[in-house]
Amino acid sequence: MIPAGKTELGRFFEPQSIAVFGSMKEPQGEGITAMRNMRDFGFQGPLYPISRSRAEVLGTRAYPDLDAITDSVDLALVITPPPTVLPIVEQCGRKGIRAVIVATEGFAETGPDGVRLQRELVETAHRYGTRLLGPNTLGVLNTARGVVTGPYRLGGNKPPLGGISYCTQTGFLTFGVHPIRDLGLPISKICDFGNKCDINESDLLPYLADDPSTNVISMHLEDIKDGRRFLRAATYAAARKPVLILKPGRSEAGARAAASHTGSLAGDDLVYGSAFSQAGAIRLRTWREYWEIPKALSLQPLAKGNRIAIVTATGGAGVMLTDAAVEAGLVVAAFTPATRERLGVLSPRLANNPVDVGPLMSVRESPFTIYEEVVPAVLSDPNVDCLTIVCHFGQPIVHVLSGLVSRISEIGKPVTVFGYGLDLPDMQKAAREIESLELPAYLDLEMSVRALAAGAACFKVKTLLQDKGT
Repeated sequence: MIPAGKTELGRFFEPQSIAVFGSMKEPQGEGITAMRNMRDFGFQGPLYPISRSRAEVLGTRAYPDLDAITDSVDLALVITPPPTVLPIVEQCGRKGIRAVIVATEGFAETGPDGVRLQRELVETAHRYGTRLLGPNTLGVLNTARGVVTGPYRLGGNKPPLGGISYCTQTGFLTFGVHPIRDLGLPISKICDFGNKCDINESDLLPYLADDPSTNVISMHLEDIKDGRRFLRAATYAAARKPVLILKPGRSEAGARAAASHTGSLAGDDLVYGSAFSQAGAIRLRTWREYWEIPKALSLQPLAKGNRIAIVTATGGAGVMLTDAAVEAGLVVAAFTPATRERLGVLSPRLANNPVDVGPLMSVRESPFTIYEEVVPAVLSDPNVDCLTIVCHFGQPIVHVLSGLVSRISEIGKPVTVFGYGLDLPDMQKAAREIESLELPAYLDLEMSVRALAAGAACFKVKTLLQDKGT
């Protein structure tokens, strides 16, 4: 059973045992696929396939129904046709299963009949004290426990263990369709709300706020079920860790699309924006921000101010980064006389911000060693709150940064790295190696400074909320 002290949502993310309802036909039955995914991801607990036609599934004994299982079950995963789901939820309630994921589509998003069936699901579950996630969902991922409930074949798409928890109202922003392994995103948990018939954002926010393995929450919402409850939950979470929210449906057409997707009512975008601001959540604008900004906030400390320094091997990138930083709410730091003097010893051309090290690299036998001298000098400046490094992504910069990372950590200010190059696979390989040093690496120039700006905004919010005793 769930370890003592865990909330009811622990049954979804940290189940000790899982019953699976769904087709067990080889090779692509949804039930057997979900079981195979969990074994691939390393889930160690017992799996109970429910099948009247199979005695065994993937070497595991199958059961004709829940009553045939003598042990307790923490979580049930249901991937069966809509008319069959209600009786299964009833069985789960009678069995004492208090967490059920309904992956099946065909409920509130389909019209009045689906709305009625979805309402009956909730009423039935609550009669037994059972909580529901979904329907129309891929469910959850817990990287540390190997829990993954998607009914589609995932292969080895398991990310490295990290501190980001992603919550979304669509499978499009989950492990189901995004290469989280190849991108090296440091993930703790993922949750797809689906139609949010029961568990929703206001349940997940306080749970993740108190989750020791989560240090950043990135959430996609098409609607909010209970505005006042959400404000309380989001404010509680934002006082403890960064809360980032991607809210689509900003246009009328987008709002209509959201309604047809999950049966949600998107509402006035200005109202949502005001609610996020009031709660202390930082609003994201794009798909890429949703995935990539959190890693900087997870791997690095939050910037305690908005003054940025840029150390670049190319002056042109420095100019573009300056514009991007200012547009994101940062200001270009003015170096102290001591820092300018320290940099001027290397070259008078280095005394300005952005710091263009390109000319000096061209005359050095080991060009990348210039970063070893410039980065600590700039980052130590009391007028600098954060730093972006611009460099060619390859093994030379990986080697230099591996030697610098302990010094960067000692200084305690956030650093992002933007890289360019001619060979995309080599660049991606270097980016993953840099991130193994806990330095967030970006192939998108603007993202490298937007992430720092988001961190500065989160620090400001967190400080204000904590001062209020939230």
